[in-house]
Amino acid sequence: MKIAFDIRGVDGDRGGKGIWTANVLKSILNNDRENEYYLYTNKDWPNAYKHLPNVHVVNIWGKGLLRGIIWHWRFYRSMLAKKIDAFIATESYIVPFLHDPEKLKVGLVVHDLVAFKSPAKHQKKATWIERITLKKAVQKSKWIFTVSQYTKKDLVERYPHFGLSEKVTVVYAGVRDAFFKRRDSNRIIETQRRYNLDPDYIMMAGTLEPRKNIEGALEAYSLISPFNQQRYRFVIVGKKGWYYKKIFQKVKEFKLVGRVKFLEYIPDEDLVTLMQGARLFLFPSFYEGFGLPILEAMA
Repeated sequence: MKIAFDIRGVDGDRGGKGIWTANVLKSILNNDRENEYYLYTNKDWPNAYKHLPNVHVVNIWGKGLLRGIIWHWRFYRSMLAKKIDAFIATESYIVPFLHDPEKLKVGLVVHDLVAFKSPAKHQKKATWIERITLKKAVQKSKWIFTVSQYTKKDLVERYPHFGLSEKVTVVYAGVRDAFFKRRDSNRIIETQRRYNLDPDYIMMAGTLEPRKNIEGALEAYSLISPFNQQRYRFVIVGKKGWYYKKIFQKVKEFKLVGRVKFLEYIPDEDLVTLMQGARLFLFPSFYEGFGLPILEAMA
């Protein structure tokens, strides 16, 4: 069988969806030598599996304002040309436009229903697209995978007449091996110094966007005594998402300039080390399909 994956979210400053896809791919490709895998991307991807004869990385490029539409069109045409049997869709967007679900079988991955459960905390464009496409994507998919029992429950309740209880399989977002390896104190101190951090700090990790409730965390931090703020700086690791400027405004509003440090994307190795060196790890998110960072911090 020929199986296609969209791996555009796997490398770089990936979030929870990219990490889930990377972990699932790693497990599948290390164990399956019978099926052929076509990994579709839009960049030069460092293929760690290029030595495997049943793995093919396909680069598709799209330019200009319509690059997203162009990419998906070329992607679909390529799957037809290569006679792909199954496509694992990590987003619902393209699935409704696939013409023959019997010829090209789809496995749809649903991470969360934030577009329905907490739309005010989600990017408007993404909410609009998800609300339009998810129902049809669910109907057209042969298999559906969720990352938690919670998301499965949300999905079954959202579409009660689709018989999803038996159709949905839960594939949990496991913690990467690196998080289980304990760093010695010298390694932790060296990493803290590289990022100009004192030994005592509070930490959280997540995209700078409303759903992560970073503003609430900043407000809570502002209520502790100045002495403890001075002793325990607040370190926030994550790329800039939508509406991120309001978070920076809150730092000024709560008079926390110099006591809150933002780090954008950092390598996994450093992320693990900084987590292990933190005195306290926060995870105040309003809504998550799984909530991987808290599990990583507990590893």
